[in-house]
Amino acid sequence: MNNSSTSAPNNTDASSFNNAATQIQKMSGSECISRFHQQLSATNNRALRTFNKMSSDFKFTVLTLANRSNPGTFQERDIGEPFESFDEEKSLLIIRSMNEISRWGSLIPRYISEFDKKVTG
Repeated sequence: MNNSSTSAPNNTDASSFNNAATQIQKMSGSECISRFHQQLSATNNRALRTFNKMSSDFKFTVLTLANRSNPGTFQERDIGEPFESFDEEKSLLIIRSMNEISRWGSLIPRYISEFDKKVTG
Protein backbone atom coordinates (compact mmCIF):
# COMPACT_ATOMS: atom_id res chain seq x y z
CA MET A 1 0.00 0.00 0.00
CA ASN A 2 1.51 3.30 -0.96
CA ASN A 3 1.37 6.54 1.01
CA SER A 4 -0.86 8.32 -1.51
CA SER A 5 -3.82 6.03 -0.79
CA THR A 6 -4.13 6.86 2.91
CA SER A 7 -7.05 9.06 3.94
CA ALA A 8 -5.03 11.39 6.16
CA PRO A 9 -1.63 12.82 5.39
CA ASN A 10 1.23 11.47 7.48
CA ASN A 11 2.46 14.63 9.19
CA THR A 12 5.22 14.04 11.72
CA ASP A 13 5.30 17.67 12.85
CA ALA A 14 3.47 17.47 16.19
CA SER A 15 4.43 20.93 17.44
CA SER A 16 0.98 22.30 16.63
CA PHE A 17 -0.60 19.74 18.96
CA ASN A 18 1.67 19.79 21.98
CA ASN A 19 2.98 23.37 22.01
CA ALA A 20 6.56 22.16 21.61
CA ALA A 21 7.60 25.62 20.45
CA THR A 22 6.65 27.26 23.77
CA GLN A 23 9.27 27.76 26.44
CA ILE A 24 8.76 26.07 29.80
CA GLN A 25 9.15 28.40 32.74
CA LYS A 26 11.77 27.13 35.18
CA MET A 27 10.98 27.27 38.89
CA SER A 28 12.45 25.84 42.03
CA GLY A 29 10.89 22.94 43.91
CA SER A 30 9.56 25.22 46.64
CA GLU A 31 8.03 27.55 44.05
CA CYS A 32 6.38 24.57 42.37
CA ILE A 33 4.95 23.26 45.66
CA SER A 34 3.77 26.75 46.63
CA ARG A 35 2.01 27.24 43.31
CA PHE A 36 0.46 23.77 43.51
CA HIS A 37 -0.97 24.44 46.98
CA GLN A 38 -2.24 27.85 45.93
CA GLN A 39 -4.08 26.35 42.97
CA LEU A 40 -5.34 23.43 45.06
CA SER A 41 -6.78 25.72 47.71
CA ALA A 42 -8.46 27.78 45.00
CA THR A 43 -10.20 24.70 43.59
CA ASN A 44 -11.33 23.61 47.06
CA ASN A 45 -13.06 26.95 47.68
CA ARG A 46 -16.60 26.53 46.41
CA ALA A 47 -17.47 30.24 46.68
CA LEU A 48 -14.37 31.21 44.69
CA ARG A 49 -15.05 28.64 41.95
CA THR A 50 -18.73 29.55 41.66
CA PHE A 51 -18.25 33.32 41.62
CA ASN A 52 -15.29 33.30 39.23
CA LYS A 53 -16.91 31.08 36.62
CA MET A 54 -20.12 33.12 36.44
CA SER A 55 -20.88 35.82 33.89
CA SER A 56 -20.62 39.51 34.64
CA ASP A 57 -24.46 39.64 34.73
CA PHE A 58 -24.48 37.13 37.60
CA LYS A 59 -21.71 39.03 39.41
CA PHE A 60 -23.65 42.27 38.97
CA THR A 61 -26.72 40.64 40.52
CA VAL A 62 -24.73 39.23 43.46
CA LEU A 63 -22.96 42.52 44.20
CA THR A 64 -26.21 44.51 43.84
CA LEU A 65 -27.92 42.22 46.34
CA ALA A 66 -24.95 42.60 48.70
CA ASN A 67 -25.19 46.39 48.36
CA ARG A 68 -28.85 46.27 49.39
CA SER A 69 -27.87 45.00 52.84
CA ASN A 70 -24.66 47.09 53.08
CA PRO A 71 -25.05 50.14 50.82
CA GLY A 72 -21.90 51.45 49.15
CA THR A 73 -19.78 48.36 49.84
CA PHE A 74 -19.29 47.43 46.18
CA GLN A 75 -18.64 49.70 43.22
CA GLU A 76 -19.31 49.11 39.52
CA ARG A 77 -15.62 48.37 38.91
CA ASP A 78 -15.85 45.39 41.32
CA ILE A 79 -17.99 43.42 38.84
CA GLY A 80 -14.96 42.26 36.85
CA GLU A 81 -12.86 41.37 39.89
CA PRO A 82 -12.20 37.76 40.86
CA PHE A 83 -13.44 36.47 44.21
CA GLU A 84 -9.94 36.30 45.70
CA SER A 85 -9.46 40.06 45.27
CA PHE A 86 -12.06 40.87 47.96
CA ASP A 87 -11.28 41.00 51.67
CA GLU A 88 -13.00 38.61 54.11
CA GLU A 89 -15.82 41.02 54.97
CA LYS A 90 -16.75 41.55 51.32
CA SER A 91 -16.32 37.84 50.57
CA LEU A 92 -18.81 37.02 53.31
CA LEU A 93 -21.33 39.45 51.79
CA ILE A 94 -20.83 37.80 48.39
CA ILE A 95 -21.36 34.33 49.88
CA ARG A 96 -24.53 35.45 51.67
CA SER A 97 -25.87 36.96 48.43
CA MET A 98 -25.12 33.81 46.44
CA ASN A 99 -26.86 31.71 49.12
CA GLU A 100 -29.89 34.01 48.95
CA ILE A 101 -30.05 33.67 45.15
CA SER A 102 -29.74 29.90 45.55
CA ARG A 103 -32.67 29.92 47.98
CA TRP A 104 -34.73 31.89 45.45
CA GLY A 105 -34.06 29.17 42.92
CA SER A 106 -35.83 26.65 45.13
CA LEU A 107 -38.83 28.96 45.62
CA ILE A 108 -39.75 29.45 41.98
CA PRO A 109 -40.53 26.84 39.33
CA ARG A 110 -37.74 25.83 36.98
CA TYR A 111 -39.56 27.29 33.99
CA ILE A 112 -42.39 29.80 33.72
CA SER A 113 -44.26 29.87 30.44
CA GLU A 114 -44.49 33.15 28.56
CA PHE A 115 -48.19 32.42 28.07
CA ASP A 116 -48.64 33.24 31.77
CA LYS A 117 -48.24 36.94 30.92
CA LYS A 118 -51.99 37.32 30.61
CA VAL A 119 -53.95 37.14 33.81
CA THR A 120 -57.51 35.97 33.34
CA GLY A 121 -60.04 37.25 35.75
